Formats: sequence, C-alpha cells, structure tokens
Amino acid sequence: MPRMRILSTTEQEQFEKPPVFDSYQRKKLFNFPKSLLETAQCFRKISHRIGFLVSCGYFNAAKRFFAPKDYHQRDIDYVARHLNAQAENFDAASYADRTRQRHEHIVLEFYGFKRFDSSAERSIASEIASMVQTQLKPKLIFLRCIDFSISQRIQVPNYHRLTDLILSALNQHKQDLSALIESDLTSETKYLLEALFVQTPATDVNTTPSKTTRYKLTLLKKLSQSTRPTRVKERVNDLAYLAELYERLSPVLSAMDLNHEGIRYYAGSVIKSKMFQLHQRSDEDRYVHVTAFVAHQYYRLQDNLVDVLLSVVQSFQNSAQREHKDQIFEQRKVRNDNLTSLLSRLDDDIFAVLRRIRKLTHDDKLSDADKVSEIRSLLEGSKDDELSSLKTGLEKELDEGDYHDVLEARSLRLQNRVSPILKTLDFHAQPGAVELMDAINHFKAKDGAITQAAPLNFLNPQERKAIVGSDGQNFRTSLYKTFLFIHTATSIKSGNLNLEYSYKYRSLDDYMIGKDRWNREKDQLLERAGLKEFANPQKVLRELDEALYQQYETTNSNVINGKNPHLKILANGNFRIATPALDEKESEPLQQFFPERHYVPLTEVLATVNRYCGFLNEFQHWQQRHIRNPVSPRALYAGVMGLGCGIGTRKMGQISSQVTENELVHAVNWYFSPDNILAANDRVVGAMDLMELPKIYQRSQDKLHTASDGQKFEVRADSLNANYSFKYFGKGQGVSAYTFIDERNLLWHSLVFSAAERESAYVIDGLMRNDVVKSDIHSLCVRVDVA
Repeated sequence: MPRMRILSTTEQEQFEKPPVFDSYQRKKLFNFPKSLLETAQCFRKISHRIGFLVSCGYFNAAKRFFAPKDYHQRDIDYVARHLNAQAENFDAASYADRTRQRHEHIVLEFYGFKRFDSSAERSIASEIASMVQTQLKPKLIFLRCIDFSISQRIQVPNYHRLTDLILSALNQHKQDLSALIESDLTSETKYLLEALFVQTPATDVNTTPSKTTRYKLTLLKKLSQSTRPTRVKERVNDLAYLAELYERLSPVLSAMDLNHEGIRYYAGSVIKSKMFQLHQRSDEDRYVHVTAFVAHQYYRLQDNLVDVLLSVVQSFQNSAQREHKDQIFEQRKVRNDNLTSLLSRLDDDIFAVLRRIRKLTHDDKLSDADKVSEIRSLLEGSKDDELSSLKTGLEKELDEGDYHDVLEARSLRLQNRVSPILKTLDFHAQPGAVELMDAINHFKAKDGAITQAAPLNFLNPQERKAIVGSDGQNFRTSLYKTFLFIHTATSIKSGNLNLEYSYKYRSLDDYMIGKDRWNREKDQLLERAGLKEFANPQKVLRELDEALYQQYETTNSNVINGKNPHLKILANGNFRIATPALDEKESEPLQQFFPERHYVPLTEVLATVNRYCGFLNEFQHWQQRHIRNPVSPRALYAGVMGLGCGIGTRKMGQISSQVTENELVHAVNWYFSPDNILAANDRVVGAMDLMELPKIYQRSQDKLHTASDGQKFEVRADSLNANYSFKYFGKGQGVSAYTFIDERNLLWHSLVFSAAERESAYVIDGLMRNDVVKSDIHSLCVRVDVA
C-alpha cells in the first residue's frame, strides 16, 4: 500500500523529532518530582539516568517517545547538570533499545498512559472511521487522532502508523461506497446518471453536439441568484428534474449513509472538476460523486427557492407599505376636512341640542309635559343621516381597506414569482402551522386556481373579512394568494414550516443529535465534547444560581457602601451608569522600527507573515487523495491578492509575470474554500495572539473585550442576500458585512448577510465559530436614528 503524504516534509520532520524548548519550558518540563528522580538513581549507568529523564521530559510535552540519537544537546546538558553529572557521559549508542523500552514502560506508568497496542489501535481506527465518514481533511484527521490519543491517555503513535491507519480507513470507505453503487444502482438509474454527461438529449437524433453545447451536469452546477420570473421557473424545472433523480437514488443514498458533510465533499469535487476529469474516474467512483452531486443540488436548489420566496415576499411587503404610506399622506388633507366637518356637525347637531335640552330641564316656567314636548321637537330636527355618512366615510379612511387594495393590486407581480415555488416545494408543518399547511396543499392540488372553497382558517378575522367581504359573497382571489404567501414566509422564518431535504430550513430537531443515539451514547458524547461536568443539569443550575446570587450581593453591597463610582442614583429613583474615561498613555514613536522606504510590496508582506505563522499550509486541496502536483506558493499569494483586493482571478493571472492564468484559476478552484480561508485567518490571528505588542491595548490582562459591527456594501449583481435600502444604497441593493474585533485590533471573524436583517442575531456566530479569540465581554455597536 503506497504511503499517503499528510504532512509536508518540514512538518513531518518536526513531528518525528523531539520538541524544541526555550529556557522557561525546559525548566518547567525537566523539573522532575522526587519519586521520578529516585527511580532514575536506581539505574546503574549514568547514561541510562540521563536518557531516562530526558525521555520523561519529552513524553511530558509530546506524549510520545523519540530516538536517543535525536535528543537535543541542550536538553542533555540541562538534565546532566540536574544529576551533577557530565553531559559527555550520555551516549545514544549505549542507550540500548531493550533498556529504553523498559524505561518507556516506567514512564507510561508514572504519567498514567497506556502503550499504543492493538487495543488502542482499534480504538483510534474506530475514531478515524467516524471522521472519514464526515469527509474531514486527512491532516485534520491526523491532528484529531493526536488529541484523541491524549484524551484517552494513550501513547501517541508515530507518523507512519497514523498515516497507514488513515489511508486504510479512506480506502475502505471508498471500497464500501463503490461496492454499494455496484450492487444497488440499477441499470435504469445508471442511464439517468449518464444522461448528465451528454451534450444533447438522447431522443434528439437530428441534432449533433456543437462546441458551444453545454452538458446537463454543467447547467446544474451553478444556481442563479435572480428573482426574475423566467429564472425562477428555470430553477423550478431543474428542481423537478433533480427530484425525479433523487427519488430513484434514495435507496442508494440511504445505503451509502452519507451525512451532509460527505455529500458536500463529493458534490464539491464534481462542481470543481471539469468534464474530462469526471470521465477519467472509474464508473463506480463517478457514480458515487454524481449521486452525491444530485443530492447536494437537490438540497441547495430548495434552499435557493425558499430564499427567493422570502426575499420576494419581503420586498413586496416593503413596497406595498411604502405605497400605502404615500396614499395616506396624499389623503391626509381630505381626511382632515372630513374630520373637521364631523366635529362641526357634532357641535351643531349634537352638542347644541344637548345644551338646549339642559336649559329646558332647568326652566321652572315650563311643566314637565311642555319640557318633553320641546325636547321631542329638538330631537326630531337633528340630521342623523348626514352624521352617519360622515362617520362611515371617516371609518373607511381609517381602516386598512386601502392597504388591502394595494396588496391586491400588486399581487400579480408576486404571484408570478412565488406561485411556481409554492407548487413545487414540499413543506412539513409544525403544530402551529397545520391550518396553513391545509391551505398550501389546497393551493397545490388546485394548481393555484383558488375559489371560495379555499381554506380560510389560517387567516386572522380582519384578513378573512377583507377577502370574503361583509356579505361573504365577494371573494378576492388575488388578495387571498397574497395573504397565503405572506403567512408562508412568516411561518418559514419562525420555524413552523420546514423542508425535509434542505441544508438551511430543516426542523430544529434534525440539526441535533437523535434521541436514540443520545440515550445510547450520552456518556461518550459528553466525554468527547469535554462536558462531563455538565451531565447533571440540576447541579449546574444550582451552582450558577448561587454564583449569580453572590454577584448580586457583591454589586448591591458596592452600591450601598459607595464603592461603585460609576453608578449614580437619580432623584426619581432610577440610576445612571457612567462609562469610565480611558487613561492617557504616553508612547514613543515607532518610526525607527519600520523600513526607511515608504512602500513594501504586498507579496513581501504576505511572505513575511507566512514565514512566521504558516497560513499557506491551511490552503489544502479539496480532494483527500491523488494530489499529484501541489500548487506553488506564488499561485496562492496571487489568489489571496486577486480575491482580497477585488482584482479578480483571471486579471490577476494576466498581470502576474511568474504565475500563469491557468495555474491561478486551478489554485483558486481547488485550494480556496470558506473553511480553508477561515483556517488561514485563524493562523494569522493565532500568531498575533501570542505577541506581546498587541496586549498593550488590552485594558485588563485577565479579561478580553470584543466587539462586532456591520458595514453596508452595495451589490450590483443578482444576489439573494442583497436588499433595497434607500438610506444606504439609494435605488440600489446591498448587503451587510459583519465583522468581529477585539481591543487588541485582531479581526477574528466576519460574515455577510442581508442588509435588511438585524445584526444582533449573528453575534453568536462569531463567538462560537472561532477557536482563537475567547471573549470575556462583548459589545454590539448599535446605531440609533433620530427623526
């Protein structure tokens, strides 16, 4: 079996050789307890004593053993001085293998570790198999195996043994999938899959492929971001085509047992590969990849159509509300005149009559019969009909009838975009959306031809009245469809409507560990996640409650005793908290540390940063194996500059003298992925995190203050993330780029989402999806618009 190259030559050499310590680490790791020193004193030869203690220090740091010939001389000198011996007494050749193995057993027993034996190998092989199932990169599997070994207190195996285990698991997984494809894939389904690799339909015998004819597989790779009706219908047709394929492939997909990560991996290879590269694969391997591609695009296309539905409905509501506000503004004068007339009529016909009646009741000259007669004559002269007409007109202007008219008038534009989507998608309803689901099913069953028999239970009383009218005879079909689309979008956002085959819009329970697996593997899952101390929630809640109570006691005590200078009690009983002013810090100019020339090439900056943190190592090939020609660092630098500076990949290749356009396109296609870019950024942030200079900006060394804020950017191309905002983009559309930074000016996470969404909901993304910066206090930058 050929060996697999997971680590580079330099990384492999660093892994196989003993770690290099500085003076502080050497003092810490070679500070042996008394029992270990007494054990070393029992050895007859001074060479064995030195070798034993050096191996103890190395094992304490790396949890593995190294060959004596690789021991660092500085470590030998330090241990020899510790034993009051001469370093020349240690001879690697005299430190025999049998003696060293006996010493290793003592070291393992002292530190509470087990030797890497057949049992430990089976345990790690099982862990590797689960990681291979999720299609992790071999290097990440390698590093996680080391962490797993240490967590299980198993001696870390050598590089080649781990590599062989990973390669064996990858090969076995590939063989299992190929065997499943060969046994479960029918000839009819194979024919449907092969149809993706032809340029013309099989039934079209009169048409010959041309150079510009595109493969069906190529047409399915890229999803449109447009909301135009024609493009929406194209995606609906593609979804119907993929749905048929997915239904045929469902038994095979179930047998393959690929999770979403596995589906993304194989589908990503198809999306990145050219057609001739797919033809070069074996039939079984090609079918595995294309099967995953069908599932992947089936999920993505449903997510895409739901995004279109949400975006179109939101834009429709915004424009309808804006038009209604304009109408209200224009009708304000008429409404004010009607209100003035109504008040005048009330004063003349109601209040004036009441004043005269009150005067009559106090007139002692009239008898009771005369008073009643006079009151009757006054009441008969009132103009009730005119008052009723004024009241009716005013009520009509104050209700939402005009808004419903606007919704109905604009409904056709909404129907052209949303109706095909609603007819195609299969939703699953939570208990709160059962009535809405009945209406959607009725809409699909009638192919959008809505009549008075359509379900109305999902509507509120006001909406129901607007649709059927007061007499129940005037059914407004367009308004009904508008309300149906709006309620559907609202239920999707709230989680009451879900998709079964989706990445983004599945039920919340589908994203969690299944109940059966949780009950079966609870202890193992908690241990692997390092959460065993949280296994008893009642105990944890009691401890948190006690800690919170004590903090309240401390805070209130400081307020009562006047120890909190930042809190001020106001006269009305409220309080005000003042932000303390920052201390002024004097600093010397840093000009002497910068180059004398006023410019530094960007390539030199990137190369210097890479030399110290190795961020280019995170740009790994998408595929796990068969990477024949690794990309050059120059191409990776050019890719970072082309994408980061907005130059573009092809233009960057054209203006670069030592990187060809094809090489750069290949590098960006196969080596640049969101996960790789985030990992590379973490490398840079991790290197800065270890520096002392950024810490001068940190107010408290034991607490790290972070913050996040969004910035609006205009988007000119079609994008489902882009939304209209006159305040920021005029008549254009844009997105919000949300970035996270700490008080040391380390930019440690960023993401892009719709400019119409609230930013606060995305704070958890930055705080949780980050392994470098651990925030103690987080602030949100909030803007308040004052009219």
